[in-house]
Amino acid sequence: MPRPSLTLVTGRTLYRPRTEPKADPLSLVEAAIAGGVNIVQLRVRSMSADDLALFAVALRLREMTAGQAQFIVTGDLELAEKCHADGVLLTERPYKPSDARAFLRASGEALVGSFAHTVPGAARAERGGADYVQVGPVFDAAAPGEGLKLLRKIKDAVQVPVVAFGGIQTPADVADCLRAGADGVAVTDAVTAAPDPQAAAASLRAAMDAAWRALYGA
Repeated sequence: MPRPSLTLVTGRTLYRPRTEPKADPLSLVEAAIAGGVNIVQLRVRSMSADDLALFAVALRLREMTAGQAQFIVTGDLELAEKCHADGVLLTERPYKPSDARAFLRASGEALVGSFAHTVPGAARAERGGADYVQVGPVFDAAAPGEGLKLLRKIKDAVQVPVVAFGGIQTPADVADCLRAGADGVAVTDAVTAAPDPQAAAASLRAAMDAAWRALYGA
């Protein structure tokens, strides 16, 4: 996966900008990519096997990201395989990453990630063959500071890339995540709720790249 990575997490509605009610809802994703997003993650909450609307969205996102950003589907292996996604992000329990990769073998070098909310969960995902772990929530009002501590502990415990998610809103948040060990961040509202999604993504990307250079010199 690209490092550092800026992931836009979106859903079937694609979060049409409120200020542009007649705009193509997919234009927000295009704007985010233009601003520096290099992974688009389709969040799948629930669907039936013949949910054609979601399948159509996934296919369109696959077209939009081709050659521009990686396209990841959350949880649904069949949908990821059908739309030739670049990979899938698993919840902690349903599938082993190695099993998911075997299912997606027709898609080529599929990227398989796993959510992790604990150090043992992240270690288990790595042992199971995950290419990366997505860790969070990093910023939780109920437990300020604890998410960044967890991020650091997980980064120290695994060798695979670690992506931070949950409550990341500002460029300062992005920099804090990278200083805590993240190889990338995943955001939603920070881009989708912004008046100018491209500018918002560009601001997050600039903070990310600056923090990465300060930490690693490249």
